[in-house]
Amino acid sequence: MDHILPYLFLLACPVSMGVMMWMMMRKDHGHASAPVSDPRVAELESQVNELRVAVQERQGGGGAEATVPAASADKG
Repeated sequence: MDHILPYLFLLACPVSMGVMMWMMMRKDHGHASAPVSDPRVAELESQVNELRVAVQERQGGGGAEATVPAASADKG
């Protein structure tokens, strides 16, 4: 039994991954439903658009150079 134990530890990860994948596939099988729209998402999108307009107005209301990138990161 002592010589089998290390092999069981080596197989624990792939076996558990396979079981998780099987359970995930089994749970979603045949249930293709449309995504439910959340009113909070629409509210947040409108707030983002308002902020973009405010930033464009602050920067002078210019053209393409005044747009706010989707993901801006400070490099500093």
